[in-house]
Amino acid sequence: MATRADSGEGSCRKIQSGKLSGKWRVQYRLRKPDGSQKRVSRVFSTQKEGLEFLRSLRKDGSPVAHQITHNLTFGDWLDWLVKNDWSESLDPKTVRDRKTRYEKYAKARWSDVPLTRIDPVEVKSFYTHLRENGVGQHTIIALRVLLVRAFNQAIAPYGRVPHFWRNPFALELKTPPRRVAVALTPKEAKKALASKDLDDKRRAMLGVYLLAGLRLGEQMALTVGQINFKEKTILVDRAVKLTEKSAQTVGLPKGDKVRIAVLCDTLAAILRPLCDGKSDEEYLWSTVEENKPRMKALTYATWRRLRKEAGLPEDMSPHDCRLTHINWIEKLCPDVSTTTLKEHVGHAGVGVTEVNYTRPLAMSQSILRTSLDELFANGNK
Repeated sequence: MATRADSGEGSCRKIQSGKLSGKWRVQYRLRKPDGSQKRVSRVFSTQKEGLEFLRSLRKDGSPVAHQITHNLTFGDWLDWLVKNDWSESLDPKTVRDRKTRYEKYAKARWSDVPLTRIDPVEVKSFYTHLRENGVGQHTIIALRVLLVRAFNQAIAPYGRVPHFWRNPFALELKTPPRRVAVALTPKEAKKALASKDLDDKRRAMLGVYLLAGLRLGEQMALTVGQINFKEKTILVDRAVKLTEKSAQTVGLPKGDKVRIAVLCDTLAAILRPLCDGKSDEEYLWSTVEENKPRMKALTYATWRRLRKEAGLPEDMSPHDCRLTHINWIEKLCPDVSTTTLKEHVGHAGVGVTEVNYTRPLAMSQSILRTSLDELFANGNK
């Protein structure tokens, strides 16, 4: 149901689907200083916040700038974001990485500059200066993403600069060529898993990567109790993460998205020897002294050994195995719906049509499980 502004302009509607489901979208016509109008959309956490903003509109359609602080510096704004927004909505590692990147490359230049006085010409010179001083293009692009996001949040939803303000950090940058992922065919994967040089633990690790598509942190946190051989599923409800002080901890998976992944018969046969005789609380790959997930460095060391023993390409990473798994399903399993694949691997962004009109979950999982087993059994592509 839409609620209209007191002035007769604008509406406030609840978002029914997608990543912003449950929030409230305010739409209104913004009259810019040159007299032109622009349709602008802004999202609020509650209906009350949306309606308050609508009531703050002037009769000419422009928002009251009671929140706009012309002397608010970028440094003060970023500090506020870290404490009041990012720390609540992002993983600690993501927040730490953003802070480190900003402090190393951008703090000295932009910390004391008011948001409304950041000049795109100076921003362009800043990017050029970084490049000329040996900062890699990937780093510059990651830094640009950080700066653009922080400034965008100052525009909306927090209204610290006017809505018609153009983000000065959003300048086009040359994108470096992306690394080409290493992908295996089912035949190559079958050969790798059959290698006589692999012991049960490393064979199981490779199997989880290739046949379940788990992320590295999810694999590291996997316990016996998460594997349901009867229902042929894997409960992915935890992952190893790094705290702000770089200590390992176990938390929710990426995006706080708990999911149920499919356990195909091929993977179940590989995992059984590793699970038999263990309690549900035991990690599949634990430290020697106690029941804790292995350190990340040790996991990568195991991967390098596993990669050599299985005859995999030298530049193949654990994430390449996940991409291989997804690629198999997308290209070689036509009966598996996009919704089922996204649920299985933990991707976000399933459209409302797919959510409402795909097969029931149990049936979809059965189709995916059968497709994987048939694909791997035939394994001749």
